Amino acid sequence: MANAIVQEVLDFVRPIRLQVERTAVADTVQSGIHLADTKARRGDVDVQIELADGLPQIQGDQHQLMQLFTNLLINAYEAMEGRGRITITGARVRLEDGSEGREAVRVEVADNGPGIPPDVADKVFDPFFSTKPQGSGLGLAIVRKIVDAHDGRLDLRTAQGQGTTIRVTLPVTSSTQELTN
Repeated sequence: MANAIVQEVLDFVRPIRLQVERTAVADTVQSGIHLADTKARRGDVDVQIELADGLPQIQGDQHQLMQLFTNLLINAYEAMEGRGRITITGARVRLEDGSEGREAVRVEVADNGPGIPPDVADKVFDPFFSTKPQGSGLGLAIVRKIVDAHDGRLDLRTAQGQGTTIRVTLPVTSSTQELTN
């Protein structure tokens, strides 16, 4: 347990050096599910995947993105206490950026768990904030760091008793890549 927490702290404090390559988001979602299943107790949680056909590949770090989806799923598994449903949807979207917008892939991880109280929802992406006795408070902080490193957006919708949805929107190419093309 101590080793896992130390590793999470190291992952968080190290600057992210992206190994950028053409990455299929669907593959990283699948890998994230498999990794989450080895790290947390899934129980009777049903995971449904509804990714649109023909999602564009993005310029991203496959390992970091797999970690992002793993962390989101582990949090959902733990919040749902072994029962319920998680639906992962994905679609092609346009990021509004003041001009024509950029092509992006949006993935939503939605659960039908207990939801998050409003006073807690404001803090879930803060480093070292946790409601779990054994939690390091870094899982979702690392998610935010990875999304930011990919020039993406992260949104949370939750309602107590109705579940939580975390939306990850990742541009197909980052704004810095577009400037150099």
